[in-house]
Amino acid sequence: MTTPVAHTSRRRLLATAPATALTVAGLATLVATQPPGRTLPSTLAVVVVGLLAIGLPPARLRSGRPDVERRAVGTAWAFAVIVWWVPGTRLAPQVPGWAWTVGVLAAVAAAYGIGHLLAGPDAPRPSATGSAPAGAARTPLAPGERYLWARTVLSRPTLLVAAVLLLAAAAQLPAGGSAVLVVVLVAAAVVSTALTAVARVRVDGDGVHVRQALLGRPLAEAPLAEVRGARSEQLDPERFGWNEYGVLRRSPSVLGYRARRAGEALVLDLTDDRRFVVTVPDAATAAGLVNAELDRRAGHGAAGAAPSC
Repeated sequence: MTTPVAHTSRRRLLATAPATALTVAGLATLVATQPPGRTLPSTLAVVVVGLLAIGLPPARLRSGRPDVERRAVGTAWAFAVIVWWVPGTRLAPQVPGWAWTVGVLAAVAAAYGIGHLLAGPDAPRPSATGSAPAGAARTPLAPGERYLWARTVLSRPTLLVAAVLLLAAAAQLPAGGSAVLVVVLVAAAVVSTALTAVARVRVDGDGVHVRQALLGRPLAEAPLAEVRGARSEQLDPERFGWNEYGVLRRSPSVLGYRARRAGEALVLDLTDDRRFVVTVPDAATAAGLVNAELDRRAGHGAAGAAPSC
């Protein structure tokens, strides 16, 4: 059986090898075809995209999340195609600008899809089989009772990053030429960052879900089948870096969503020794619901369990 670690190693190679080869080839072509007097803007654009193609996917592959790993491979391939936006126009100057732009965008979409597909299926993770730990807080549930707990959280540091990216894009406008490419990329980063700044945290019978508040796209999820137990605790800011806000991808052992520097957080212990952390108000109630559902699925019910705060 292929392990999650083996999957990640294969995906890391699949993401970095093609992206590195295409980026180096793109830079070499750019230098070889560079007209006098336009060295800095064009080279800067390609270098920025190349760094994203080579550096971003390995960072995302540290998350330990299979969905992120698959998207990281597709993203690496997409950025590697974008690297050729400027060098390609030098090799085919007879192609109209609008046609070249449409062609590149189509190639980017195709590259993302192919990379995502070649990333392959995910390795199975161990499933939880027992009830929540003894002494863990429970929110009492009646037999057959259905529930839904939800809160909306806002990550102000993530919004600040989006604003900085927007200013960076605006600063490129006077440069002209290939600065258009930089503006497009930074604008895309702004949209992507802004969409993750507001999240909806939901707890139900299937587990804990963190989704974009606007589009409903999953940001982080912990299926109940992979949860051993839940608790509410105060987040220790010393354990996280200044740039670790929004979706957590800091290491294979910690995932989730961080909206605040410190404060109340819902913490889930997962079956593969990872932790799922979400900074959210009323985390004690959410943890109690998760533990009560674990008891109910294990056939123990919530009777006699410690009540939640």
